[in-house]
Amino acid sequence: MSSALLTLYRHKTWATLRLIEYCRGIDVAHLDATIAGTYGTIRETLRHLVQAEEGYLFRLTGERLSEPIPEGPVALEDLAERVRRMGPRWEVIAEDAELPDQEVITSDGWRLPAAIPMAQAIHHAGDHRTQVLSILGARGLEEPGPDGLDLWGYAEVEDLAHELPATLADLK
Repeated sequence: MSSALLTLYRHKTWATLRLIEYCRGIDVAHLDATIAGTYGTIRETLRHLVQAEEGYLFRLTGERLSEPIPEGPVALEDLAERVRRMGPRWEVIAEDAELPDQEVITSDGWRLPAAIPMAQAIHHAGDHRTQVLSILGARGLEEPGPDGLDLWGYAEVEDLAHELPATLADLK
């Protein structure tokens, strides 16, 4: 098992859920907003992020944890529930030392090592979370939570990072 990969998957789940929860509390006009250089509206981007993650998980495990996302608008709570269901599966994937070297075939006809969609799931989610944050920022909205969505904030919230007393910090 790779503890770094496990941390990255846990962070991906945490950050995506935190972003969706934040977006559940903003005005609909913000959800339907976009800016140049992003995937689409906040709502479309979150839908795409979750739908793609379900696809990566399916490529790696052959499992579908939910029915495909229906056409049209999707409630943010439904997207959050899908992310919550996938979270434990990503942790199992991170603990499978043999999986990265196994061959998978993509829906568009590519054969590649499982390590590629494993890494893509992390990259893709981070890329689209950043796009949503860019839209929020362009609209003058604050970033979710006092700790943000990055790994430093995750480590603090999850009690993985501890600030040293000033006297000890000075010694380092």
